[in-house]
Amino acid sequence: MKLVVDIGNSNIVFGIFDNKWKHVWRFETKKEESPLYYNLKLNELLWEAGIDAKDIEFKVLSSVVPKLKNVLIEVLEKLNSKPLVVLDRNIYDKLDIDIKNPLEMGTDLVANAIAAHKLYKGDIIIVDFGTALTFTAMDESGHISGVNIAPGLKTAVNALIGNTSQLPKVNLEFPAQPIGTNTVEAIQNGVLIGYIGLVKYMIKAIKTYLGHDYKTVVTGGLSSIIAPNIGEIDFVEPNLTLYGLLFAGELVLFQ
Repeated sequence: MKLVVDIGNSNIVFGIFDNKWKHVWRFETKKEESPLYYNLKLNELLWEAGIDAKDIEFKVLSSVVPKLKNVLIEVLEKLNSKPLVVLDRNIYDKLDIDIKNPLEMGTDLVANAIAAHKLYKGDIIIVDFGTALTFTAMDESGHISGVNIAPGLKTAVNALIGNTSQLPKVNLEFPAQPIGTNTVEAIQNGVLIGYIGLVKYMIKAIKTYLGHDYKTVVTGGLSSIIAPNIGEIDFVEPNLTLYGLLFAGELVLFQ
């Protein structure tokens, strides 16, 4: 049994892997909370799932929130005495991918690339629907050609609402018709249909530049909303980042 932890700007995800993903817990990132808070949170999740911390063989951590990196390191080191692998540039030379500009690339994108390289082989474009919408291109040798970044779906909606006092809260779901008949529908269509166009064109532009044999995999908490409407997708894997962390731990510990 393995434990992986992915700290993102919007959510922290805990995953328990035992031949498959037995549990995946996602909750809001709280940047001001202490190790005690996260220790209680994690132990509560494990207790409710009937998991003894002694049975966890190793732990892997990734964080794009610097403030929480050491907080969760402390929590995971106290959980049990088993190895802890922290995905950062200190272990990049042990991975089976070639990272362009490692000081600039987020560890979540690195984890995605590790997983895609192992699971899908070949030339691939990874589209991650997270706080940011990212496009990572990697060839079959594991060389990362580059990354494109746009605001994520929730980021776009929140920016729109936050800067416009009269707009209501908007759920990310498609209305019945492609033209809004009220403010909420107008925002839903504008963002969701607009992002379908953004994603389709971005994939097309990358393929035109790098080669049309590139396959596309999508991941991220919001991928299920848009992916079915894109038509350019070869694979959908919501847990791609978690797989990448799992594989990173195996590469570092058992290489």
